[in-house]
Parts: sequence; C-alpha cells; structure tokens
Amino acid sequence: MGLLNKCHTYLVGPMEYTTDGESWRQYVTKQLEKLGVICFDPYNHPFISSRFEDERARRQLKDWMGQGKYDLVAEHMKQIRSEDLRTVDLSDFLIVYLNPKVPTVGSIEELTTAVREKKVIFMVIEGGKKNTPLWVLGMMPHKFIYDNFDDALNVLNKIDSGEITIDNERWKLLRPEFR
Repeated sequence: MGLLNKCHTYLVGPMEYTTDGESWRQYVTKQLEKLGVICFDPYNHPFISSRFEDERARRQLKDWMGQGKYDLVAEHMKQIRSEDLRTVDLSDFLIVYLNPKVPTVGSIEELTTAVREKKVIFMVIEGGKKNTPLWVLGMMPHKFIYDNFDDALNVLNKIDSGEITIDNERWKLLRPEFR
C-alpha cells in the first residue's frame, strides 16, 4: 500500500433531492479500497449511535414534515448534521459530487466546513468542470475540480504511488503509525 493507506475520505453529495446518491459512492469506495483508503459514507455512518440517512429514513422525515411534526424532523436532522460535519473533521480529504441542478444544502455546508479547514477536496461536477457554480470557484482551487470520478481517482492513484507529490499546505496526513 502507498501513501494513502489508512487515510480517511468522506463522500459528500446530494441525497435528499436525487434518485441515486448511493451508486457513485459505491463505485468510489470500491476503487479507493484498493489503495487502503477508508471511505466515510453518509449511507453507512461510522458512529456507534448514528441516525439513518437512507431512503427509508428520508421517506419517514418527509411524512413527518407533511404531518407538521417539525420537532421530530429537527431532532433527527440535528444529529445527522452533527455526524456529517464531524465526519468532515475526521477526513484526510473529501470526494465531493455536485450537480448544479440539484439543491444540496448539507453538501454545501460540508464543503464550506472542509474549505475552512483547508482540507483537500476532489470535486466532481455533473456535466463537467465547465458547469461549476461560480461561487465554488471562489471557494477552492479549481485544480481540484474534475469532469468525472475516474479523473479524480486517477489523480489519487498517482498521489498514492508518489507520482504526484502532495501539497503540504492542504494535505495534513498523519504518519502511518498514527492512522
């Protein structure tokens, strides 16, 4: 295993207003497992007492919203938000998928948190880099924005093998014995 062995990444992207937030996460996880990277996936949170954030839970939340049970929704979502933001904190880098046509409040907050923490972010934009929201170009270096997951994964493979040297301004990797 290379440089990224036992590193953690968080897979950020829309879930609420999309029909498939899982398949890209499964694909990326399978590819990164080959490098020994541990992927945090909101569909399978790593915390002991996590709230579910899957399709079934989302249907329940929408039902409660329709019934005006806002306290139940708020309580559930406060824990989800807390766990998601903590996962950003724990990650060495993030893989972010944005579809500019899909509202994604949680992903934007997670992205903002990662930018403030100067985390390394590999962002894939639906439709390619040319569709990047203008605001995002003011948030992070555009060299970390990719047209598709394979382009981002290719760069990660090159980093893992040492073909690409990491930037110490953003990469804050623990020595392997501390991972």
